[in-house]
Amino acid sequence: MTRKRKDNSLEIKNVNHPFKFKGTNDQNLKEKIVETINHMGYFGDDAEKVYQESLKKLKTDAEKVISIVSEEYKALPETQYLNRWSLIQLLAELKTPSSLSFLNDILSTPIPPEKSKAPQEFSTRGEEVIIRTTSVEAIARIATQGNTEAVKILLKHTQHENFSVKRAAIQGYLSIEIENAREILLKELPEKDRYILDIKRVDVNKIPQAHVEKVVIEREKVDIPRIHAPKPPHKTKDHFNKKNNNEKGGLL
Repeated sequence: MTRKRKDNSLEIKNVNHPFKFKGTNDQNLKEKIVETINHMGYFGDDAEKVYQESLKKLKTDAEKVISIVSEEYKALPETQYLNRWSLIQLLAELKTPSSLSFLNDILSTPIPPEKSKAPQEFSTRGEEVIIRTTSVEAIARIATQGNTEAVKILLKHTQHENFSVKRAAIQGYLSIEIENAREILLKELPEKDRYILDIKRVDVNKIPQAHVEKVVIEREKVDIPRIHAPKPPHKTKDHFNKKNNNEKGGLL
């Protein structure tokens, strides 16, 4: 496990995983699941390759994994937000239709009220929203494979109570490129929510960064930074990426 210290250095600790996986006695499969979840947080030149290789091992037993993971999620304490999220992210990577019912249940469960005394620093409600937007991503990935049930679930949650989840569902529905998707949403959404159709998801890596240029005043010999505002980013196609890269910045 890695954790960032206040001085921006990384602290690395080896900790026992919290999962029990009581739904199976297959120790080998348990180890594969834990290995894959651990690889989610790896970094380095071959990190993605290693992660994809571990996913490939799981996909041969995808149906069993869905059952094990869903039972484990239900058994975890509510406060284990990161561990709960990692299980949902795993389902998003597996893209298995049998996970749809479970994912729908998560989205249909009301978001618990804020429990943090300092939500500006750590928000329990924000953590719950991230889990749900990742669930939307998992459903959308299955929908792109032509699964009609996934499409229906996405459409249902375009009217979710939470703005960030609602927005994710709308963008997910548009991303699967079904015929007349926009027209269907215009018909289904209340007028107050139709503006969400024009909100575009932008890859943070494609957003231009501010350029700092030094201007030297000879008389005072003082370097003054001049900051040029970046040009607006080009519109990009809606897409999904791992770990919901910007949902935490949405409205909760």
